[in-house]
Amino acid sequence: MNGTLGQSEHRFVNALAALARHPNAAVICALADGACRQAELVANAGGLNEATLGVSLRELDGDGFVSRRVDPGPPLRVLYELTPLGATLAISLRALREWASHHA
Repeated sequence: MNGTLGQSEHRFVNALAALARHPNAAVICALADGACRQAELVANAGGLNEATLGVSLRELDGDGFVSRRVDPGPPLRVLYELTPLGATLAISLRALREWASHHA
């Protein structure tokens, strides 16, 4: 390696940076089972408060891991779900979580 990051290394570093921002990894894992509303994520993603979760969802949406879908209703519902990119990352995160439960 010549000291500069190639395209794949750059993507890897960007993915790690997105996951390092608390609680993004937990949100991706929580969404791996399917789309849900923000209130459901608060209950399923480790007791996060809504403000912290909202920041995380906006970051993950901006990074292309999560999409926000508005169902007009009635009643109006906002659902969050993994994008295809986020779904592939969730597979790796589940494997890492399994490894950590045995070794960390």
